[in-house]
Amino acid sequence: MRRYNVVLALAAAALGVSFMGYAVEYAGTNGMFLITTTPKSVDAAAAAIRDYAAERQWLYLAEFKVKNGEVTLLKLCVPSVAKRIWAAGIHVGAMAPCGNLSVYREAGATKIVLLHPKFMDALNPDPNLKQVGDELLPLFTAMLDEVGR
Repeated sequence: MRRYNVVLALAAAALGVSFMGYAVEYAGTNGMFLITTTPKSVDAAAAAIRDYAAERQWLYLAEFKVKNGEVTLLKLCVPSVAKRIWAAGIHVGAMAPCGNLSVYREAGATKIVLLHPKFMDALNPDPNLKQVGDELLPLFTAMLDEVGR
């Protein structure tokens, strides 16, 4: 599974298209990834994500390195929004947490890639998951914009 996430993130970086004209891009099949480029190192970008989550009382669940340390994977959750996923059924717990990120260097720049929150509704169509995804999108794009500076 870890290798799969890394492959998807790298493929997403190659398929990027413009979103909001600057920092965040949609990429991949059906725009399922949000990507930003930052001048920060991988470790500094991961620290910025940790700090951003802590300041907003989001749950910072995990961080680990894969691909011989080239990629840092991070998991976070926005409790006030995420608790509503359960209305779609207990099986959707397999999609939690609601923020899956990878941070890596490519072509001399650090990339931060976040799985688009609409993936939950795409995998399991449900009005609750659509609403959660709609609420998370501006929160996540704001995070990517701020931590990418």
